[in-house]
This record gives sequence, C-alpha cells and structure tokens, in this order.
Amino acid sequence: MINSLDDWTDGDAVRSHVGIVLGLWLSGVFAASLGGWFEHDRDNTVAMGFLGAAVIWPLWYFAFGRAQFIPRSMSFGAMGALVLFVLAAALSCIVSPVMLRSIGYVGLTFAGIWLALQFNSALDAEQCERGMKLFAVLTAGLLLTFAWYDYTPGKRLGTGRDVLNPNTIALVSTSVMLSAMAIRTLVLRLTVMAPIAAVIVLTGSRAAAIAALAGLATIVWRRLRAKQRPVLLLAAVGLALAVTVTISYGDVMYETLDRMYALSTADRGLGSGATGRITAWKSTWELFARNPMLGVGFRAHEQYLKVDTSAHNGYLATLAEVGIIGFLAVLYLVVRGLRILMVRSREPEAGFTNSILFGLCVAYLLLAVFERYLINVGNPTSLLFLVGIMRPGEMGSSALESDELRQESFGESTLVEPTAPVYGQGSWRS
Repeated sequence: MINSLDDWTDGDAVRSHVGIVLGLWLSGVFAASLGGWFEHDRDNTVAMGFLGAAVIWPLWYFAFGRAQFIPRSMSFGAMGALVLFVLAAALSCIVSPVMLRSIGYVGLTFAGIWLALQFNSALDAEQCERGMKLFAVLTAGLLLTFAWYDYTPGKRLGTGRDVLNPNTIALVSTSVMLSAMAIRTLVLRLTVMAPIAAVIVLTGSRAAAIAALAGLATIVWRRLRAKQRPVLLLAAVGLALAVTVTISYGDVMYETLDRMYALSTADRGLGSGATGRITAWKSTWELFARNPMLGVGFRAHEQYLKVDTSAHNGYLATLAEVGIIGFLAVLYLVVRGLRILMVRSREPEAGFTNSILFGLCVAYLLLAVFERYLINVGNPTSLLFLVGIMRPGEMGSSALESDELRQESFGESTLVEPTAPVYGQGSWRS
C-alpha cells in the first residue's frame, strides 16, 4: 500500500475515488438483494438481474475511469489454481441440471474475482480504509431500515415479511460490524457496531455471533502484534476473566443465551444435530462421492438434495459442485491469501486495513461451516472475502515475507523494513 499522499505519483492520483467505488459496490450489492425481491418474481429473474448489475458495474469504472483495467497478476501457482477453479466450475456446467443458471453464476463469479483483483491493484491504504468506512456506514443504514421494516416480536429478523433469510442478514451484518473497525474514532465506531450487534442477535444466528466475535478477536490480535504488545499475556488474562465470570454466573448466562438463540428447543437446540444440518452434510458428501471429478454443477447441488434446501456447508457444497480438483484449487487460494494477510497485517499503515480483512476472512471461513457457499458474489461479505484472498504479486519470494513468516512461526516480533511501497508486495513508511 502507498501510505501517504506525498508518495503518490500522477498515475495514482486518477485512482483517488477507488475507495468510494469499493464502498458503493459492496453496499450496492446488498441493496440489490433487497430491491430485487418481488412477490411475482417466482423464477428470481428480476432479482438475478438486479444482483448481476450490482456486481459488475465497477467494471465500467475500471474500463473508462483511467484506472488500470488489467489487474496486476498473481504468482504462477495462484494463477494456476485460479484457472483450475474456473475451468472446473465451467466444466461442471455440462452436467448441471440447471445448465444456464450454472453458466450465469460461473460468469458472475469470474467477474467478482476479476474485480477483487482490480481493487487490490488500485487501492492504497487510505482508499481501502475509506471504502470500508463507507461500506460500514451505508450498509448499517440499510440493515437498520430493514430491521425496522421486517421485525416482528417473537420472530427471527428476516422471517417477518420473508424478504431475506435470517442467516443472510446475519452474514452481511458480520462484515459490516468488522468493517466498522476501520473507523478510528471510538465513539463513532461503537455507534455503528452496537446496533449491528443487536441486528445479529435479532436474527438468532449463532454462527454469525460466534464468527463476529472471532473476527473481532483476530483484528485486535493482529493490531496488538503490529504494536509489539504481549498478546499471549493479554489473551491469558482475558481467558482467566472469561472463565471466572462463566463459573460465577454460568446459569444466568445460559438462560440468557437460551432465550436469544433457542439452545434448548427441539428444532434449533443443542441436540438438533446442528439444526438438522448433519443430515444435509451427509447427503452433500454422497453427491460428491458419486461425482468426484466434474461435480454436479456450479450452484446446482440444491437440485439434488431431498433432506434440506441446501448443504449448509460451503466446503461440502464446493466439493460436490465442482469436484475435487476445483475444490483443492480454492483451498490453495484461500490459504495463500490468509498467509499474505497475516504478514501484511503487521505493517505500520497498511496493517490497519489488512488486519480487518484478515479478521473478516477468519469469520467468513467459520460461517462457511454452516452456510451454503464458500466462493460467492451474492453478498458484500463474500465479495470482501474475495478482496481479502485474491492478492496480486508473489507470495514468499521476498525477504520481507520469508522473514515475517518465520517470525509468525516462532513468535518473534522484530520487523524487517523493506523498500518498495507497493500494495501487492507490502509497503512501509521510512
């Protein structure tokens, strides 16, 4: 990332609005998911049109706004994995029972990945921070307006008027809550985060609540590491306090959580087999076992399930839909992206936003255990996940990355200062 206005070149100046474009893009996708719903749209044609337009419109900005349309390339291994995934997804369309829909989703997913690479090639530290702030504020407004419109006492938020699934609202709320960490003023940050936390509670989504807490903890951890604070000591003190409070007020805490998240009910309780998801997981695994190479078609696994509406597991869904080769390619891209974010979250300036992306990716990967998709473009949380993992440049080829990865492994805190201040390669202020 470029860390100061003094470092910008004339070519960088034309990209001064890319952060605003990022924020509008992310919040616009959620707005489209709200505006694209109509009672008469039984085939979701109108909804898909709204969503497709909301996803691809930044291509116009990069094509005609003098910003770089061709993003900087990734490493050879990452490019190979990306090609394998897109090829596997495209080939799976041949056997898909909803071929046209699968082809459409492949095209939309490729556009989302392309845009993630374009944003990563154009964003600097300041613009990335600006985009996250804008997204957090705009989408928080949309979520609160939707909550006011939809909420019915005694029902989960989202089931009042059946516009969006409660888990979808919670998924989007998670990324808004984490993106609000880009707001540097504490009072303003809490002003956004507190009502969004209430929205997550009203949805009754336990996975989203856990993911949001895990994402926040990860962001704080990375920022403390960047400041060379005693992270393990602070974590031990926090854990000791949590255990003490749990022992002292365990009954009260359980009763409160039971009221909020229906822990003891038959259909959603602790004994319900992950709310019946285990049965869906077994059926999805059987789909993969019968079609291990080509899969059953991109975004087509729901057509075969008889026990539930979806797999409710993004990893199994990807495995069943695109086969083992496409799935392994996705895993490579995810692991590579996480390693890069882990290193760059320790940079003095760029680490402020990279820590948020790293925390968001951790939260998203937890949510993918219970949600239907891993690689997706239908909501801003999935798009931010793509922005997080689709990083241009090489990984592990520079002295900085090699040294810092060793430091992560052995818990060292000494930083090695590199030279070139480039977003994809790491950047530092001298």
